[in-house]
Amino acid sequence: MLAEQGCGMFYRLVLNGPRTGEVWQTDPVWGGFVRVSPGFRTWYTEWLETP
Repeated sequence: MLAEQGCGMFYRLVLNGPRTGEVWQTDPVWGGFVRVSPGFRTWYTEWLETP
């Protein structure tokens, strides 16, 4: 887990398998996962630049 967004939503970094390095968002309300970035560096840079 990289960060909590509130309401049970989290950013998660994939550590193993063919999607290693991707960042995904989990949302328990609709019970799904969404890829938000192809890589940690891209996600982190965008996260730092967001006001």
